[in-house]
Amino acid sequence: MRRFNFMLNGSRLMMFPFYVCILVCVALLMVKFAMQLYLLCTNIIEIHYMDLITGVLTLVDFVLVAQMLILVAVCGYVQFIQTQEQREAIGDNWLSKINFASLKLIVINSLVTIAGVEVLKAFLEDGITNEIEMKWSVVVFLAFSMAALIYAVTERMAEHKS
Repeated sequence: MRRFNFMLNGSRLMMFPFYVCILVCVALLMVKFAMQLYLLCTNIIEIHYMDLITGVLTLVDFVLVAQMLILVAVCGYVQFIQTQEQREAIGDNWLSKINFASLKLIVINSLVTIAGVEVLKAFLEDGITNEIEMKWSVVVFLAFSMAALIYAVTERMAEHKS
């Protein structure tokens, strides 16, 4: 039984490669971010205003996705990889206050924000000419928003009952 407990406790380290891969994805996003920023900077004189706005919104998308990935990696690392002694050693900071319920809410809200930025980009790029796709973009955004609202309300109700 002791060996099984040791093996089960050690299996949490299997999550480590996933968190490293998430950070590699953030590095890839950083490369694409730099490429997009370089494109905007080199074409700033002849770029149309709406193209500049959609380019900036694309950069905002990169930042939001990167922030979400970093938050998932760091919080997952603290929850799964670190031992109880290591968590106690870091003290009472923001990492110790984030549990999986609050992390899920942060991720859902990030997805709603990213979907909202994508809807705005779609509208600015070709919202008038492509009405069907624009409607579906709005429907998807509203579905994300409703899911986030329902999840937030149910989490709030669960907090008050406990």
